[in-house]
Amino acid sequence: MKDKILAIERRANLTYSEFAKEYLFANKPVVVTDALRSWRALTRWNPEFFKREFGDMKFTINEDAKQKASYRDNLGTAEYTMARFIDRVLESTDENPAPYFRNRVLYDVFPSLRHDVEPLPEYFLPNWLPERYLVKRVNEVLNRGAALEIYIGGKGGSFPVVHYDGSGTHAFLMQVYGRKQFILYSPEQERFLYPSPEKKNLSLINSVDRPDLTKFPLFAQAVATTLVLEPGELLFVPSHWWHTTKMLSPSISISANVLNQSNWHELVNFVAIQRRNALVSVASRVYLNGAGAWRSWRDRDWRKRAQANTH
Repeated sequence: MKDKILAIERRANLTYSEFAKEYLFANKPVVVTDALRSWRALTRWNPEFFKREFGDMKFTINEDAKQKASYRDNLGTAEYTMARFIDRVLESTDENPAPYFRNRVLYDVFPSLRHDVEPLPEYFLPNWLPERYLVKRVNEVLNRGAALEIYIGGKGGSFPVVHYDGSGTHAFLMQVYGRKQFILYSPEQERFLYPSPEKKNLSLINSVDRPDLTKFPLFAQAVATTLVLEPGELLFVPSHWWHTTKMLSPSISISANVLNQSNWHELVNFVAIQRRNALVSVASRVYLNGAGAWRSWRDRDWRKRAQANTH
């Protein structure tokens, strides 16, 4: 029997305490419809804006719609100017989608737009990703994960892989322009999603629309929850929730990742299971559990807010 489809709530005027109690610590998705109401980006950003302001900007991008499943878009194969790319976005169709400009660090590629996405929603706090860690590799991975990322694509485009965000982080996905459909699967659905042996947070499923059920028969039992995110809305995708996206129109989005007491255990597990050496795995757990315990104690006031009575 298939699992029951989850209806994702849409909330406005959601306080931090309500968010933490009902969604953050409950690991439950939610759409916040007014979280970005103060952003200048909502009135400035559209495809024409990027063509006008950044038309000469050059970059490489993967034009292969069947590109290798990858969490980062580091497989650039064709050089574009932003003006030419935006033309492709505006001409994009379901049958011939434009390439997807995705997972680019906003402050690196468009530093002048920093103030257009302020203030950041309070729901992001506390966030342990940008902090300093004694282990160099942990520091590098988590600090990179703290960056806001921008996505620009056209109708018919999609994220190339069903995945959950690396390091067990929560994802906040913010729609600035256009409409984007999200397809989500709860952590309990993982048994139907064929995680990659090499990268446990990436699914081997080649397409949620046209899956190869001969190769992936259990996927027929997976139950997706779908929603459409409209401009100005924020979607909270909790730790270990599998998801992918499709664009229903030209689209501009921002993403942020968050790690704190609510999902630190997911980071510990994520790191440990990737260590093939048992001693290294144990050492990783010991170090990360200690780092998390100290930060939980330091941020105990945030924990009190999360547990506060909201009446």
